Amino acid sequence: MSRSLDVLSSKFKPKVFELLARLTERGEPVLIVQTDRTPAEQDENIAAGTSKTSHSKHIPRRLRGVTVDPFSPADLDKCDAVDICPYDIYQFHGPDKLQWNGADPAWKVIGEEAEKLDLRWGGRWHTPHDPGHVELILSDHDRQLATIERQRP
Repeated sequence: MSRSLDVLSSKFKPKVFELLARLTERGEPVLIVQTDRTPAEQDENIAAGTSKTSHSKHIPRRLRGVTVDPFSPADLDKCDAVDICPYDIYQFHGPDKLQWNGADPAWKVIGEEAEKLDLRWGGRWHTPHDPGHVELILSDHDRQLATIERQRP
């Protein structure tokens, strides 16, 4: 498990920097909880109920089978997701996502700013609801899903 921004893909990393800057401007301090993870760590998250997919964008592209253009060969060992948490919530509950207060208004700010950057926000998901998850939209299919998610109340 890593919190390093250096493991993020070249298309995603600048958007994460901008997201963090926008959240700072809005007075929402956040903590980077996780960037990349191994398939074994992802299996643990599935077992714990904090994820439902074995193809998480936290896993480096090569390990989840994303090896086609237009990706740079250097990006094949990079990931396309980050988990962040409002600093106060993390200080109170620690890294256990299932303990985080999903109703806190700070999550909505994270979602608003992520979606302004055309990133997919896990706060729109219902099972599991993952308001700290932000990921790069890689394909037209991803983009269609994100658009549908934004239209839900």
